[in-house]
Amino acid sequence: MPDKFEIWVLPPNLRTASEVVAESLKKVDFDILYLNIQRGLDHLIEDLALGAPYEQFIEEVKRLDILREPISSWERPLKPILLAIRGLKLRRPHLRFICYRSPELENLFVEKAERAAILTFRVNSTGRVDIEEWRRIIYEILDAGDSSIEDEARYIFETYTGIGGRRRAICISDFSGRHILSRIRDAGINATLRYTVLPYHFTPIEVLVREAARMLRRGTNISGERIIRLVRLHAEFIREYILTSVDYDEAYNRWVRDKRFKEYQDKKCSIIRNI
Repeated sequence: MPDKFEIWVLPPNLRTASEVVAESLKKVDFDILYLNIQRGLDHLIEDLALGAPYEQFIEEVKRLDILREPISSWERPLKPILLAIRGLKLRRPHLRFICYRSPELENLFVEKAERAAILTFRVNSTGRVDIEEWRRIIYEILDAGDSSIEDEARYIFETYTGIGGRRRAICISDFSGRHILSRIRDAGINATLRYTVLPYHFTPIEVLVREAARMLRRGTNISGERIIRLVRLHAEFIREYILTSVDYDEAYNRWVRDKRFKEYQDKKCSIIRNI
């Protein structure tokens, strides 16, 4: 059987997406699992796969003190996948688990997220959008993303080719997986991409970053008007959904429901006007 390298893309922060992936991992055969967790936790993942109690795993992660973000925020979307891993090596001793995220770049992303959160608070407090501040943080996020993709693709290629024998690998990724795919294919690895949760509605901040990236590839900057529009929608998402929900999943699902209802109402009004 030829080698297979599959990249499974799941939306960030959604625990329900991780639950879908966790169920899939229980049903498929694989030899290597690449986890979008920062390097330095491989030995703890190995212990978990050998049956270590989940609570012990979390306590050890806390003890290492290498996460910049709160442990609860880090754990919540990952927990279903981590629980699916627990004890797997007792039944399949050959399995390899590799954490591929760079700790330095992970910390950089958290730092950018913290700065964006401060800017969002200012928008919700004053109603004003500092276009240049937002443009600066967006481009810094894009630069960090490019560095992260190159680093992760190199690390994945080196570890994958360093393991002998026939290998079926699964790589858990966020939406940067499509960029990792092209780098991995360029390195001569037969790789495929699978979106685990469809459809997915990008949140305003995700739309902003993606549109800015697309404009940069065309050699232009995203307009100030578009930044203002999407930043205000993002601030509304935080104010009206994140801060009034039990968790991110509830906030996201409420937002999608309201977004669909508004789109339906707008379409209905447009039809009535054209009658």
